[in-house]
Amino acid sequence: MDERLSKARLTPRACALTIAPAIGFYDGVFGPGAGSFYMIGFLALAGFGLIGAIASARIANFGSNAGSLAVYALAGHVMLAPGLAIGAGQFLGARLGAHSAMRVGARLARPLIVVVSCAMALKLALEPGAPLRQWLAAAAFGG
Repeated sequence: MDERLSKARLTPRACALTIAPAIGFYDGVFGPGAGSFYMIGFLALAGFGLIGAIASARIANFGSNAGSLAVYALAGHVMLAPGLAIGAGQFLGARLGAHSAMRVGARLARPLIVVVSCAMALKLALEPGAPLRQWLAAAAFGG
């Protein structure tokens, strides 16, 4: 397992006071990709190894989601049945992912992260209304 730690660029306190609130704000306003941002922050700035960064990102993302759930629940905007179904699927996926990561390690996680991140970026870039899609259409049709 490749769990070499890089030198931390920020102390845990500095991470908690800067990166966590910034990503939590992003997660509350936009949402998609917050877990990846947490993971990148743990890797690049906190000096975590890959598996530790993935695990810590899951915990941070859970905290952010729990905060969002509390805000929406207080406002009366929670759909319980779909939420529980999604939560159950996420729990099963997390268990499978954690088991695979512990068994195979970074050898499996690293390529999966790259493939999934590229696929998500491409999907978001080509969605209707995305600036890249508009630019490509204008370039192709001379608009």
